[in-house]
Amino acid sequence: MVTGLLLVAFMFFVFARAAVLRNGGQSAADAAALAATHEARDRLYERFLDAIGEDADEDADLEDILDGDDFEVGSACGEAAPRLASSNDAGIESCGVASGRAGYTVRVATTETVGDTVIPGTESQRAYAGATAVLEGLCQVASEEPDLVELECEDGDWSFDPADEEELPEARDLFRVSLED
Repeated sequence: MVTGLLLVAFMFFVFARAAVLRNGGQSAADAAALAATHEARDRLYERFLDAIGEDADEDADLEDILDGDDFEVGSACGEAAPRLASSNDAGIESCGVASGRAGYTVRVATTETVGDTVIPGTESQRAYAGATAVLEGLCQVASEEPDLVELECEDGDWSFDPADEEELPEARDLFRVSLED
């Protein structure tokens, strides 16, 4: 009976280790997806600043930028996502644009394994997890003049002189990044 109870206890321990590993993998996937999408948001914000600046790109469409069009950047999956996955003890299995949305979907595998246990085959078993982070534009252009830009945003309206850096909205004022369920 004692042997049976010990075996049951060890099996619960194996399942607990696997659950902890899976949770760590999910945290890594969440962090990597958010990092990739934040990288894209930061690039959109740079395009926003270029579109309203003194040397504004005349081909830049401010409305498209605020809608998140052409948000894709190579550094999102090439640098940001792997860096955050690695810092959470995981490696990137796949990273790409989220299907039909502005954002990124990331799949990771943990670098740790369940390890040697009473259950055969767990010594090389890794946890896999995925996450999708999406980018949402929060503002619409109300008016755009050389010395005054007005934006209507979910969290309040903005009216600013593009030449005055202290008046400019920040990236988080223009775009929301969140994990998708």
